[in-house]
Amino acid sequence: MDEKKRRLLTNRKPPSDTAGEPGPADRAATATKPKPMSTWSITWRLGATAVALIILTCGQFLNTNDFFPLGSLTQYATAKDLNGTVNSTCIEAQFPGEDEPRRLGFNTDTVGIERGDIESQLDRVIANPELMQTMADSFERLHPNEPKPEEMILCRTVTQLENGRSVGEPEHKILATWEVQ
Repeated sequence: MDEKKRRLLTNRKPPSDTAGEPGPADRAATATKPKPMSTWSITWRLGATAVALIILTCGQFLNTNDFFPLGSLTQYATAKDLNGTVNSTCIEAQFPGEDEPRRLGFNTDTVGIERGDIESQLDRVIANPELMQTMADSFERLHPNEPKPEEMILCRTVTQLENGRSVGEPEHKILATWEVQ
């Protein structure tokens, strides 16, 4: 290995032109060792790691995303069937004077809640459609210039896959409806 590469790899300065013993600057450059971590540094790092692992474990056993990003990792647990279906939860609202319900964005800017938060409690929302009143209230508060929705519709689109590609038109299913108060 030539001298230049060796110096780069070993982080050494080139030898000085003066003959004899290396000077103090040469000794300092080659003899520096990393300072060991203090007990406090080790303790807080181990503590933070332990807390993260405890939260991750609780998220797995409780199957909840409340501790995001340390919540349930079930979305990574199984492979998708390339000839199966893809389900997508959606929210629609019927507005006065409109013939068809309008699909709303399922996010905090539109209805005050994210899609994943509803999907994690989907059975509860279907059993208690009055919970959709909160989304209607949030829509009204977030969009004061829009008309108030008359009805909230929780729906699902089901897309059939064939070899991993969508086939045909998605099927639209209504899961629950709520007359807005």
